[in-house]
Amino acid sequence: MAVIIFPAIDLYGGKTVRLSKGDYGRMSEYAIDPADAARNFLDAGCRHIHIVDLEGAKCGEPKHLAVLEKIASMGFFVQYGGGLRSADAIASAISAGASRVMAGSLIFKDMEHAPELAARFGKSIMAAVDIKDGKAAYSGWYEKSSLSAREAVEKLSEAGFSSFLITLTEFDGTMRGTDADFYRPFVSKERFIAAAGGVTNESDIAALARAGVDAAVIGKSLYEGGITLKGALNAAESAEKEVKTND
Repeated sequence: MAVIIFPAIDLYGGKTVRLSKGDYGRMSEYAIDPADAARNFLDAGCRHIHIVDLEGAKCGEPKHLAVLEKIASMGFFVQYGGGLRSADAIASAISAGASRVMAGSLIFKDMEHAPELAARFGKSIMAAVDIKDGKAAYSGWYEKSSLSAREAVEKLSEAGFSSFLITLTEFDGTMRGTDADFYRPFVSKERFIAAAGGVTNESDIAALARAGVDAAVIGKSLYEGGITLKGALNAAESAEKEVKTND
């Protein structure tokens, strides 16, 4: 199966924005309305979308469930995260239309209860493993756990999680490419691995496909001319054929 492309819409104050390396002081605001951006993705042939409530992540509670509901109604498979710091908040996001929620802070602040979350939400929950200085970060990347990326993924796999969003924060929003080889140790038939952070062009997508990841999240590059969504989708299909040929 080809790498699934998830175009990203990051939200703050109801607007489409992007951060550089997770720094709220380095926020770029785009003129396009979030719903209009989603429609453009749909018109380009994409059925998956990645929505991050940056305001929610900063405040600790979801702030854009109405936007989520509007975009989900278009027929997307929606990955949604940001500010989901309780089981009730996760349930609210799913009720608003999220196909899969991303949780980081809720998991890492209380790892003992991670199995309960995995059991309750199953495939509807994805562990957000944001890597900063080699450790899993959370709370909008302001706090770091003692766990390395590998330790975090292995521990959460044992807790019952099967889907992981692994973000290289040092690459995020930089449009300078990603480190595809970083993801190889996490690839497994038992895990769904989505890569994020610096995915910029067709070469990145091809490299991630060779590394074996299941999905790639593309944000800033779509808004600032690094790649088009059609280009990304075509690159994913071409990479799939290349991988199959080499196999």
